[in-house]
Amino acid sequence: MAGLHQRLVRQALVAAFAVGWPGMARKEEPEAQFSLAPLGRIKDTSGPFLPMNVILPLLASAAQPATSGLGRLHEFLATGGYVMLMIVLCSFLAVTVIISAWLRLRDHLVLPASVMSQLRSLPNYAAKGDIKPLQEFLDKDESLLAKLGALAISGTFSSRQECVDTLTARAKEELHHLERGIPMLEVMVTVAPLLGLLGTTAGLVGMFSAFGSEGGADTNAVAREIGVALRCTIAGLFVAVPSVVAHTYFVRRLDQVGVRLESIMHETIQTFFAHFEVQRLGNNAQDHS
Repeated sequence: MAGLHQRLVRQALVAAFAVGWPGMARKEEPEAQFSLAPLGRIKDTSGPFLPMNVILPLLASAAQPATSGLGRLHEFLATGGYVMLMIVLCSFLAVTVIISAWLRLRDHLVLPASVMSQLRSLPNYAAKGDIKPLQEFLDKDESLLAKLGALAISGTFSSRQECVDTLTARAKEELHHLERGIPMLEVMVTVAPLLGLLGTTAGLVGMFSAFGSEGGADTNAVAREIGVALRCTIAGLFVAVPSVVAHTYFVRRLDQVGVRLESIMHETIQTFFAHFEVQRLGNNAQDHS
């Protein structure tokens, strides 16, 4: 591409010297290298003929600075009007919800492996007769599993069923806290395409209005309104598709967290009450003897 560009520039300069542009002195070139061809064509002995009406537009386009990506994005968004502005606001809201939900649902904040390992080693602590190290470890950890585990082995419940009911209510509350903002993605899935459809309808109205003008159809206005319609549709789908993917992922993630919490808490409660009930029965037998 660079060689072709240099070749076109050289041919255009030869043409300028040949026709005598104002302010430029003609320079005689050896006939063995270049010659002025009839019908405005330039001949280069190293390649085929190229017409002047092809060379000059290419040079003009090469002289213009390339449009940056941000410039194209601004042009894309500016043609949509107020409808495009609302779609952009929806996109900002969706991105904010996605980032915040991802930060809240990371493993070390919800189900850290170290806490799961400590809870599964509960029989070892019970065998030693000292559960305080495990309680201190859980109190220092800020994860969801640690909070529920500390409550399960706190020993403040008179029965196993009471412990189960309390932990179930507490787990639902914590999962509801983790879910905040995620339903907004479902709203974006519905609203963004509808806004795109609204922009499409507005563009079609403007297009038909241009057809009904007294001076005939204004092709520039028709093309502009068609561009508005299509761009609003594209923007709406561009917001809706990632939103539905993120919403599906986070809903599945919450379900997975709920199932694993239920399993771990059930195992922890069963283990804790089994060991300490045996200890109470043993102590009662010793008291009766």
